[in-house]
Amino acid sequence: MNFQRVILGAATTALLAGSASAAVLYDQPSNNFGAFSSQNDTASGGFGNFVTTFDNFTLGSAATIESVDFTGAFFNPVTHGSITGFTIAISADSSGIPGAQLYSKFIGGSGGETSLGTDTQGDLVFGYSENISFSAAAGTQYWLSIVPDLAFPPQWGWENSSVGDGAGYQIFFGSGGAITSDSAFTLNDTPSKVPEPVTLSLFGAGIAGAAAMRRRKRK
Repeated sequence: MNFQRVILGAATTALLAGSASAAVLYDQPSNNFGAFSSQNDTASGGFGNFVTTFDNFTLGSAATIESVDFTGAFFNPVTHGSITGFTIAISADSSGIPGAQLYSKFIGGSGGETSLGTDTQGDLVFGYSENISFSAAAGTQYWLSIVPDLAFPPQWGWENSSVGDGAGYQIFFGSGGAITSDSAFTLNDTPSKVPEPVTLSLFGAGIAGAAAMRRRKRK
């Protein structure tokens, strides 16, 4: 019985810690008006990382970015695809375009994918959240990129935002160029409320322990 309490207590503590309210450091909400493609094609004989979209951001105060929420869409054709992971990267600024990469993290899974309906272009829109850890300096411009692992077709795109400076960047089949668009994302100073795999394991162990205790009592 004591073991059961310890496991359930640890799992509950971990879940509560993961669900703490995030303080928003930077916010560019979606305008629900289409997306710019960004994708690592994992299909056999596919294109690989054929397109990456970047958007810039600057924080007013130094902070550690612990999670990023973002909005994406499926199109070409408009059908839901199976995302197996995301690569979240942050690059330095180089004369107004992405420069040297400062941080990169690959996270397996679908980023807590949550349906948000469709945008004005008829694309299937979803919300995502991933945990990262990047210490950003105050008043310094950085470039964020988000690339899902997803077999083509369909294409996945990072939804647009009407908030920002109207400056983005996209590398398409090795050719980079400016895009006059901002992308939909939010930077937070606390981890996402989506439980990490280890947290889910603890929670599962707690449930299994409780079930075992009930079975023993019946016997």
